[in-house]
Amino acid sequence: MIPLRLPSLKLLLPALFLAACFAANAEEPAPKLLVHPNLFEALTEPPCSYCSTQHRKKLVKDEDLVLAWIRGAHNGGAIPVRHFLSGPRVINDTYGLFFYDPDGGYIAAYKKDYGYKFHGWRGGVMVVQGRDGTLWSALSGAAFDGPQKGKRLERIPSMTTNWETWRMLHPESTVYDLYDGKKYTVSELPKEMDKEALASLGSVDERLPKFAPVLGVEIGDARKAYPLDEKIERACFTDEVAGRPLAVFWYGPTKSAVAFESTLEGQKLTFYADQISPETCPFKDKETGTRWTLAGRGVDGPLRGKELTWVPSIQSKWYAWSGENPQTAVLGK
Repeated sequence: MIPLRLPSLKLLLPALFLAACFAANAEEPAPKLLVHPNLFEALTEPPCSYCSTQHRKKLVKDEDLVLAWIRGAHNGGAIPVRHFLSGPRVINDTYGLFFYDPDGGYIAAYKKDYGYKFHGWRGGVMVVQGRDGTLWSALSGAAFDGPQKGKRLERIPSMTTNWETWRMLHPESTVYDLYDGKKYTVSELPKEMDKEALASLGSVDERLPKFAPVLGVEIGDARKAYPLDEKIERACFTDEVAGRPLAVFWYGPTKSAVAFESTLEGQKLTFYADQISPETCPFKDKETGTRWTLAGRGVDGPLRGKELTWVPSIQSKWYAWSGENPQTAVLGK
């Protein structure tokens, strides 16, 4: 009988090491793409007016969700979601490019562009198609297929709040013209996840519950998620991401979160949620005692009239943020 000769351990180790490396670096399965391009019809350049003017028509409820762009001409502006985004899901406009994804729990605002329309879902996240056929993630603004693959849309400073709060902060700002309520179809906000969006959803990062609300912050290639406790009325997270000091404002009554730089004109500020300040300015800084609005504007104190620099960020559900940003860090994790 001829004895069986096995390879020495010294020879096996390199092969085992390479096999382990290949296994560790194996790519995750691509998110499932479900296409339904004609489900919603995009809106392009609706006429604009002013919040104070439109409020007289009593067509927007105080509690209505709005997307607000918080810088620019007319001290920013707001889009009542029920009137202008819940139906079309996409707005191409001179003020910006806006995507509404109720399943992923976010409204994205990007630098103005045209020709975009709803396309479907990928991994439970809304997908839009550009005029050249490029497919983009509505959440991250990243192109994943088509002529512009690898490019990314540029976010504009924005946040979500309700009509009453935004109007209280910026009554002179811009809003789309509601006419007599018949110009655009009013669509109530969906209360359940779309079956097709759910069908495209894959495995979810287990660090947080699947549908937990978070604010996702983007600085360069760094990503970090801040879990939002809807039971807390007001809170402020001070942090540093990619070497950049920032503060995350959270205001529970409107379920609004927004991130700003902690440095203003060379001065480092330490922000906190002041429980006794008015609802118009629920945050203060320790250095000057200035009170700040949710939109990052100083309204009372030495820094009155100053504006904080917005940090690219977006509120969403955890599954959507982590699915688009698998390498994200999480506050407290």
